[in-house]
Amino acid sequence: MAQDATLSTDLDRDRAGQEPIHHPEELSGWFAVGNKPRERWGTGLEYERLGVFTGSGQAIPYAGESRSLRAILEELVRSHGWTAWREEGRPIALSRDDTWLTLEPGSQAEMSSRIHFNLVSMRDELCDFVSVLSQVSAAHGISWLGLGLQPFTALDAIQWVPKTRYRLMSAHLQGAGGHGLDMMKRTAGIQVNLDYSDEADAGAKFRTLMGISPVITALFANSPLDDGRPNGFMSSRAAIWQDTDPARCGLLRFALDDRPLFSAYLEYALDVPMMFVMRDGGWLEVRVPFRNFIRDGYQGLTARMADWDLHLTTLFPDVRLKRFIEARCADSADASLAMAQVALIQGILYDSKATRQAWELVSRLTWEEFQAFHLDVPRRGLHAEAGGRPVLSLAAELVAIAREGLGRTAAATGTADDGLFLAPLDIILRDGESPARRLLRLWENSMANDPARLVQHLAQLNLECYKC
Repeated sequence: MAQDATLSTDLDRDRAGQEPIHHPEELSGWFAVGNKPRERWGTGLEYERLGVFTGSGQAIPYAGESRSLRAILEELVRSHGWTAWREEGRPIALSRDDTWLTLEPGSQAEMSSRIHFNLVSMRDELCDFVSVLSQVSAAHGISWLGLGLQPFTALDAIQWVPKTRYRLMSAHLQGAGGHGLDMMKRTAGIQVNLDYSDEADAGAKFRTLMGISPVITALFANSPLDDGRPNGFMSSRAAIWQDTDPARCGLLRFALDDRPLFSAYLEYALDVPMMFVMRDGGWLEVRVPFRNFIRDGYQGLTARMADWDLHLTTLFPDVRLKRFIEARCADSADASLAMAQVALIQGILYDSKATRQAWELVSRLTWEEFQAFHLDVPRRGLHAEAGGRPVLSLAAELVAIAREGLGRTAAATGTADDGLFLAPLDIILRDGESPARRLLRLWENSMANDPARLVQHLAQLNLECYKC
């Protein structure tokens, strides 16, 4: 039996980074710490899914002795070798062999993978996680869906995960944009994390990824249902994010310019209002920009390096910089599409020729055209346009660029070609049908608007991992 570890928060940042910050210039080297030589570049996956009751499709609660997320977590600890990290005695994260299971505010379960150097090993970790979680949950009448939005449950009916971080975050987001709480409690996405060698390399990757992010959103759009009805969007998750705290979410205009990335992102992050800091194992609310916090402090608190590290996790642009690059622009989906997204982004960003080619697809768009493109995609998906060009056409070119990039990387490193993981995207492009559009077709026909049939279909997809 795994022994519980006691943790006052999900990251316990109070134990490190105590160095004071006296001036913003002291942060100038922060992102360069992430520089890695090419041979050490890895890839990480963060995969969120929505827990629902198998028979009704309604969102599961966190609390309860059975038929709850907490009951599943406790069983994983008792019987499957996971270690629990607890806040006030309640499990709020699990770990096993460097794989993490963390909780989003509405009881979404997120797998954070190990760092991988080939996609077969990542696929194996993902499929093991999907299989174990599904098997344990089935005994509780619970299934897990790879969708971008809870399809049948209203916001107020979803129970909060009891984490202090989320209580403070929700208080802030309620007053910043119209859909902050929907984002927290009802959505699920996929994040792909990648390395860089230096500021120039990070800048090229960040710019390209920001530029193509609406294409990725369209290709993986998968949140067309709300309260059991079509909601008018292919990716309602993306639309929700576009109406969540504009100071910390969405597009970053500077990312599309040629400005040095590390200094530009630093200046951006310094001017975003903070949410909280940690002191003595507890969370304290802070409501000033980080630049002001360094200069003036806040209610007797002064800035520390750990505060900066924590602050960066409260920024949610479509592409985020920490000491690696995060792609954050896609709805959740089944495991095969999660792997397809990793392969797509890795193929583009880990081959310099592919990075340049992908950027050229969108480099001629004006800022106004790019904004219109970004706003059009949530509703129309692959049928949206970018400067008059169909997104479906851009997506096809992007997949071809990624496949060639993966091939060149395999040839240069003597490793297996990960292009096979792009196969699900070939089907989407062949049919011109995103996951959202396909789900709508099935919902209105073979599923006969039956939540149980939808759950059965999506739960099965999540178990059909690659067997290569």
